[in-house]
Amino acid sequence: MSCHVCGAPEAEPHFGGISCRACAAFFRRYFHSKKAVISCTCKIRFQNSHPCRECRIQKCLDAGMTPEKVQHKREKHPQKSQKPQKEVEILEMTSISSSSSSASHSPPSLPLSPIPFQIIPRDNSNISHVVSKWVDVQGRRSQLYGRRLDEVTYYEMCLATKIDVEIMWSVIEVIFPQLHELSTWDRDALLRNFHPKWSILVSSIDFDKNRAVYEGICTAEDYYMMVIKFWNSSMYENCEMEPKEILRIFEPFLRYYAFVLALPICEKKFNAVEYMAIALMIFFDGAHTNISPECAELCYSIKNIVLRELRGYYIDRNVEEMRFIETIDVLQLMQKGESKFQEELLVCEMNNVHIHDDYRLMIREHNY
Repeated sequence: MSCHVCGAPEAEPHFGGISCRACAAFFRRYFHSKKAVISCTCKIRFQNSHPCRECRIQKCLDAGMTPEKVQHKREKHPQKSQKPQKEVEILEMTSISSSSSSASHSPPSLPLSPIPFQIIPRDNSNISHVVSKWVDVQGRRSQLYGRRLDEVTYYEMCLATKIDVEIMWSVIEVIFPQLHELSTWDRDALLRNFHPKWSILVSSIDFDKNRAVYEGICTAEDYYMMVIKFWNSSMYENCEMEPKEILRIFEPFLRYYAFVLALPICEKKFNAVEYMAIALMIFFDGAHTNISPECAELCYSIKNIVLRELRGYYIDRNVEEMRFIETIDVLQLMQKGESKFQEELLVCEMNNVHIHDDYRLMIREHNY
């Protein structure tokens, strides 16, 4: 296991994160040092030199290391001067209450002084603002969903999720005005990259809400008939397929989305803050396809802000560390879902399924 701060081998857990002993020692020294207020000096340092104190401590924090787990520094050479009267009284009270048969007693600890400088602000204002705006647009979103699969076509479903992505964009750009400075190219590329992952995530968010829509499906035969009707109605005229072929080619995709992606995410029982944090992290992914370096840098920066806010949200509520890890793991599920989505698009185009032009552009971007 490598250090999450500097990449050195032989790392192990330190202060809530995974790091080597050198970085753990630096982290501990940082909070024992009186030089709490610092500024970045990387721009004036020699090329290929180690990062400055500010950047290195930020990497430690991003790796999950928390100052609350650092023990306070002990004095190596305590003064032997006469103890203050209050401390003498404390020692006397301690000796009276302890057992008289004890041969020796260790002195009580002195009061611990608080850390002079708070590094991680427990602020989740960006995520909270997205949640509040998300509530405001539910009326518009409700018009897009609520129909069964055999009551729509693939093209109509594509169009609904495309509009939903645009709604989500309108929510996010209010909270992050930096998006207004992006070019049209970067904006469109962000939306196309966000589209498949959002469609998977939103199926989990709306699962309970739309569950009643599918209550009429009681048997496997009812389910297969719904799948056959959906795909046949989604194909160009005179291009319909045999029912057995539809089930062989397309049904595995629906089963994958339901049992590998949507249901496992739904079972985690995320609240609105957690869902919107995931949405922001999949939106601001610096590894998106066909975005400019400036856009990628912006995405990395905002994603780190969201990660810190989510961690602070959990810490303030005394949530176990595993919950944070489970939330981040959903991003890996989104990656798998996106690959499956691209595979489905290729299969649709090969079998004369009517899809939106934006989806065809996704195919070209992914495969060329």
